[in-house]
Amino acid sequence: MKEYKLVYLNKGFSASREKDLEKAENVINEYVQDGWTLQEVATPADGVGAMVGVFYKEIRM
Repeated sequence: MKEYKLVYLNKGFSASREKDLEKAENVINEYVQDGWTLQEVATPADGVGAMVGVFYKEIRM
């Protein structure tokens, strides 16, 4: 069984796309270190706004 988690990858507003990507990388790395697996990154269609990461973790029953 899998447990899923949706996470904002770039909370807050940044004036540069590079800063947004840096924030996203840091959040992804934190969750991966905690045992989560990144499945997908969803970005807004207009290029502005929050990126959302879809993470999952295998749960043993």
